[in-house]
Amino acid sequence: MKTKNVLVTVSISLFLATVMVPMAYAVDVFHKDELPFGKPYEDWVQDWWKWNAAIPGDPVTTFAGVKENGCLINNDGPVAMLIDPAIGGQHHQRCEISSNQGILIPAWSALCSGATKGNENKSFKELSECARQYNLGKVTVNAWVDNKPLAQVKAEDYKTINLINATELYTKGFNITTPEDSNLAVDYPGTHLGATHGWYIFLKPLPVGEHTVRYVNDVRETTLGAGNTNNADITYSLKVK
Repeated sequence: MKTKNVLVTVSISLFLATVMVPMAYAVDVFHKDELPFGKPYEDWVQDWWKWNAAIPGDPVTTFAGVKENGCLINNDGPVAMLIDPAIGGQHHQRCEISSNQGILIPAWSALCSGATKGNENKSFKELSECARQYNLGKVTVNAWVDNKPLAQVKAEDYKTINLINATELYTKGFNITTPEDSNLAVDYPGTHLGATHGWYIFLKPLPVGEHTVRYVNDVRETTLGAGNTNNADITYSLKVK
């Protein structure tokens, strides 16, 4: 389930104007059929959702602990996981990661689980359909590494129009724990069956040095996706060691 967000105006013209500019060095991504760090792509997405659900909510900042030039990141293990653009608004985070870590960027995604009223007795299939419905609307996501275009997602309702270095993924059913103070909507705290749908960008490790990772998310409502809106512009300044 997504949180409500403050809308901000963002620009994607830079990406569209420079999408063919070559990278100064190779920035590669994992694809859906690969086994990043010996584990299926889907399992990393499930891990990202478990981390995301555990982040406490905040009435002002949406995610407790997020602050300008802070470091809200899941940096445990071989994959560094970045914050959900459902937070909305413009955010700049400064973090240190390892040159051995991949980076998982949630371009736009949704969870449906038994933690919310009306879903407590749904089957996996019903939860998966529910998650997909949360992602209806006109979705545009662009991502850059070191100010150079890396990835793009364009989708409208049930049709994914364009994917550049990004993956669309439905997870299998999995157990997810949603605490009472989660930033996600929760009626029944605890562990429940969940299913997700979304688009993700999964970077392979970056070389040692200073890097920036930016992702801009723009979601606009359609007839099918009435009420589904979001704008976010998130930048991570990463010191890779």
